[in-house]
Amino acid sequence: MNIVPIGEPIRVLAAFSAGAVEPLQFHWGNRAHEIEAVNGRWIDRSSGGLCLHFSVQAGPETYYIHFGAQDVQWWLDQVVTE
Repeated sequence: MNIVPIGEPIRVLAAFSAGAVEPLQFHWGNRAHEIEAVNGRWIDRSSGGLCLHFSVQAGPETYYIHFGAQDVQWWLDQVVTE
């Protein structure tokens, strides 16, 4: 297993319903990644703002992404590969 830190902004297609956010797809570079499953989600308020974190499955890779409410931006934090 390899954990690769990324730290880059990404574009995310997400559904908002009943106060919940569900990421469906993200674009990193020139490639779209369909999110097959959300493995986990958590909220971080420690940085003075609200960050919504997600562990998502897209193919064989697991991606850690988050939405920062302060900068209104989605970020790709890291990729876990086999």
